[in-house]
Amino acid sequence: MWEPLPDTEFWRAWQGSFQGVLRWEAFDALLEGLASSDGDWFAWDMQEPVPAAPAPLGPVLESVRALNAPVRDRSWCGTLYVDDPAAPGFVKAFDPYRMGATCGSSGSRTLPRFVISRLRPDPLPAPEPEPQPGLLARLIGRG
Repeated sequence: MWEPLPDTEFWRAWQGSFQGVLRWEAFDALLEGLASSDGDWFAWDMQEPVPAAPAPLGPVLESVRALNAPVRDRSWCGTLYVDDPAAPGFVKAFDPYRMGATCGSSGSRTLPRFVISRLRPDPLPAPEPEPQPGLLARLIGRG
C-alpha cells in the first residue's frame, strides 16, 4: 500500500488530474512552450534533493528530450503528464524504461524522473520502515 503524501499545496497538486501527452508533436510543443514561458519554474530531478529556488528550465528540458530520444521511433509518447495542456503549471516526466504502472494499478507508486512545477516542491516523505519479523518467524526461516 502507498504511504500517504503530506497535505501540502505541492502534494495536493501532485495528486490532481493530469493528461498524458501521447503524440510526439504535442510532446515537442509542450517542451517548447515551457522553454518560452515567463515566470518562475521549479525543475526537480527526483534523483536529487528538492530544489530550493526556481531555476532556468533549459537543462531539465534537454534532459527530458535526451531521456526520450531512444524511444522517438515509437508512434506514441506517453511519458509526459501535464495538469493543463493549454496553461501548464505542473508537469511529470517519466523515464520511458522505468514507468511501471503509472496509473497505480501495480499497488506501488511509480515516481517520475523529473517534475516541472510553478509550486516549490516539498520533499518526499520517508518510507515507513519494513516491519521486522518476530523471533519465531526468524527461527523457522521466515524472516
